[in-house]
Amino acid sequence: MSQRQWNQYSVVKEYPMMKDYLDRFRTTSFFNEVPGLMSFFYLQGQALVDEIRIPVWASALDPRIHVFWIQATRSGKSIAWEFTGEVAKLAGIDIDMFTSGTDSALIGSIDSIKDDDGGYITVEKPGLLAGNKCLNFDEGSILLQPNPKQFFSEVILYLQQSMNPVGSHSNTLTKHMKNGKVECESRVSFWITSFPPAGVKEYVLTKGLFQRVLLLYRPWSDDMRQMVSEQRMSGVFKNKLENVTTLEDIAQHFIHIKEKVRTRLTMKAGITHEEWGNMTPHQKEEVARSQMYEMFTIAPSFEPQLMQAVDNYYTLVRGMDKHLSDVVCSFIPNVLSYTVLFATHIALMRVMRDGLGVEDEWLVTGDDVEMAAEILYDVYEQLVLWLESEVEVGAKSAEKAAMIQGWQKAFGVCSTVEVEGKGDGWVLKSQLLEQYGSQQGRSKPAVYQRFKQVQVQFKTTRVGKAVYIKFKEESK
Repeated sequence: MSQRQWNQYSVVKEYPMMKDYLDRFRTTSFFNEVPGLMSFFYLQGQALVDEIRIPVWASALDPRIHVFWIQATRSGKSIAWEFTGEVAKLAGIDIDMFTSGTDSALIGSIDSIKDDDGGYITVEKPGLLAGNKCLNFDEGSILLQPNPKQFFSEVILYLQQSMNPVGSHSNTLTKHMKNGKVECESRVSFWITSFPPAGVKEYVLTKGLFQRVLLLYRPWSDDMRQMVSEQRMSGVFKNKLENVTTLEDIAQHFIHIKEKVRTRLTMKAGITHEEWGNMTPHQKEEVARSQMYEMFTIAPSFEPQLMQAVDNYYTLVRGMDKHLSDVVCSFIPNVLSYTVLFATHIALMRVMRDGLGVEDEWLVTGDDVEMAAEILYDVYEQLVLWLESEVEVGAKSAEKAAMIQGWQKAFGVCSTVEVEGKGDGWVLKSQLLEQYGSQQGRSKPAVYQRFKQVQVQFKTTRVGKAVYIKFKEESK
């Protein structure tokens, strides 16, 4: 099951702003267009963190996107942040970077400062996780140690709390210190990158951090490294930026969308921009939540398409080993939340593309959900394949034989037919894959991946649209 190329996603085809953004991103980080696509939504989410709330029963989602990108070293992750961070700064979005620090540095402190009378006053100093900003963890591997030091264990807990919906009690970080209690509400968006260290899969399967982020795992082969090197060298002494959008023009999208969304929110709430600007974060939260049912209209196609996305995500894990499926299924609620968020962000892109006014109806449609699910299905499928895969490079002959035996066992329970002119003993390929997945406790993506490893052992033929296969004589 080959995944789509970046320019095959409907959102790239439909929205010139997304295409322009990725064309410029591609001149900085090579063959990382899917992370680049994530970074667009990441920036738009942070730009709108104060204004947008999406009601979900008794709670509400905020528009932030938190990304944890796992990929090999020297494959363009750090330089991708250089692009994202520069656009953020040009759009007036604060950025910062985490390397290490104390609890006080993360959530804030209460410092004693000498006053003019010789006494002391206490001043609260905000920490890195406070306020509105894009926060980069360029060495996320420090969070992936099997037995992390106490400090990093606490960092992970702080990150998990910070990712909880803005305005919820669970989003407020609290620390009791000698000068008093520090409370920190976080409106930070996390961009975390890491190479895949040893044991990372086990960590992903057991730690709750990964059920909160958009976990993007991307394999990186030696062939891809060579392609990157060739691409990079092809731009030496050449102006490769003359035909792409400037960073300044890209930043204008995020500036303008924030202005339009804020204008709509204040209009519906009956307040001025000046009144909004003078509000505390708590007061802004009350306004955003009071209008969250008024900002968007849901099209009739929205919910059916969302239910289809639910079914598609769960279909990926059907037939998987029960122990593993329990863990992998725990990612789905978050994937669905991101589906809703992406769909909302795409709806806002349409508002900007079509020049809709602040008084017009802002629809979120089934097409928006479908475009979002296209992207997230591929991300989740890659994650499932990675978590389910076993190291089979250089497998011993006995292990290879065992794999063949597994396919032979599945083949033995399939119905065989005769194909005219090609003899008997053929089975439907779809039936064989289904039987193998059921017997081995494997998901559909993993079954397809395993079939690729043994497909040279089979003959293939077609009758109409149906595909039939059987073992070659030497493979029996």
